[in-house]
Amino acid sequence: MQTVDNQSVGSMLVPTDGSDVAGQALEKALAFADRLDANVHVLSVVDTTGNPLKFGVAEVDELNRAGQCLVDEIVDAHDDRDVEIYGAIRRGRPADMILNYATENEIDLILIGRTGRGRVADVLLGSTADRVVRQASIPVIVVPGSEPDE
Repeated sequence: MQTVDNQSVGSMLVPTDGSDVAGQALEKALAFADRLDANVHVLSVVDTTGNPLKFGVAEVDELNRAGQCLVDEIVDAHDDRDVEIYGAIRRGRPADMILNYATENEIDLILIGRTGRGRVADVLLGSTADRVVRQASIPVIVVPGSEPDE
C-alpha cells in the first residue's frame, strides 16, 4: 500500500449510477488503484427516500435488481484488470449510504462523479457529490463531467 500526501490508500470507493461521469470516476479510480496497489469498491445506491408513495414493493425490487445488474456488469467488465474490484448495492439516501459504506469497509478515498446539472440546480437542490464532500471524514475526489457547466 502506498501513500498519497502521507495518507495510506488501500481501498477506494466509486459510487455509480451508470452515468458517463460515474464511468469516468471509475476509470480514474482503477488507474490510481493500479499504481497504488489498492482495491476498488463500486457502489450503487437505490434512492427510495424521495417520496414514500412513489415506489411499491415490486418497483423497489426491480430497482434493486437493476442496481445489482449495473454493479455486476461493471465488475465483470473490468475483471481483466490487475485490481481487485468489489461490487455492492444499498438502498436509502445516496450520500448517507455512500458515507456509511465507506465507514463500514474502511475506505481510504472516495472518487465520485459530479452531475452536469449546472450551478443553479446544485445551489437549489444540492447534489450527492456535494453532500459527500461536506460530510466525509476521508478524502474525496470529485470528477467533473466532460461537459462544461451551464
